[in-house]
Amino acid sequence: MKIKLLGILLVVVAFISCEKGAKLTKDSKETVVTGTTSILVDETIFPIVEDVVAVFENEYKNAKINLISKSEGEILQLVKEDHSKIAILARNLNSEELQYFSNKKIIPRITEFAEDAVVFIAHKDNTMETVSIDAFSKKLTGIDAQWKQKVVFENPQSSTISFLKATLEVGQMDTKQVFSMKDSQELIQFIAENKDAVGVVGVNWLLQPPVDLEASVQNVKILGVSIPAIKEGKSFVKPNQSNIADHSYPWTRKLYLLNFQGGKGLGMGFASYIAGENGQRIILKSGLSPIKFPSREINVKKSIE
Repeated sequence: MKIKLLGILLVVVAFISCEKGAKLTKDSKETVVTGTTSILVDETIFPIVEDVVAVFENEYKNAKINLISKSEGEILQLVKEDHSKIAILARNLNSEELQYFSNKKIIPRITEFAEDAVVFIAHKDNTMETVSIDAFSKKLTGIDAQWKQKVVFENPQSSTISFLKATLEVGQMDTKQVFSMKDSQELIQFIAENKDAVGVVGVNWLLQPPVDLEASVQNVKILGVSIPAIKEGKSFVKPNQSNIADHSYPWTRKLYLLNFQGGKGLGMGFASYIAGENGQRIILKSGLSPIKFPSREINVKKSIE
């Protein structure tokens, strides 16, 4: 009899637990400012996205965004396989990719929110101060044997590689001249310890490095990019917020949030936030160029006579 009664009690407890679980699921339904979601982020621009998410979650206590750092190639594959509904890339989808999703009856919401720079870095004691784009292009393809420096990228599938290949119209790279690391952090650490290499990386990793990377960042320098001589005899340019915005620094790229959710979820809310007043202000303070420069209020106080 006791065993039978115990069995009945266990069934009742299980039923109540299921009811509570169902209620929790229903109450925690994702909206534009509540719930939990994951976003795939191009690892070359991870620091700026991480900053915006931290402030967003602080403002919206019931929202939780899990950031997953991946290379551009990995992100595109995961999105195509429907493993994620939200992604942040350092470029827009091309015509073939848009057609792929159109064939699947999927129309992504695309939000442009910032502009980044691809920069060349070297050890602070490296004798190089500038990079000639022509010499760099030849180095990638193995034509130029004069330049002895190694060229190092973050990852074989990184967005910086695809960006430079497209910009310079370079096909196959010379694997004897060009090397890859695991990610941006490992690349910066490598350059900080080696005087005979040039690294290619997103500038936001240098503007906002993680605490454990700060010492390495202090040991590298950004190289100037050679340009035709202009006023005052200047023959090279280095990236700053101003010349990223006006494109006088030539190696800039726009950043995009791609939302494949198809509904009013957290992806839509975060896209509105990162492209809105608060998000653009965070980007401005980071040293990158926001798409819309936030407004500034000026208070004029009357003097007391």
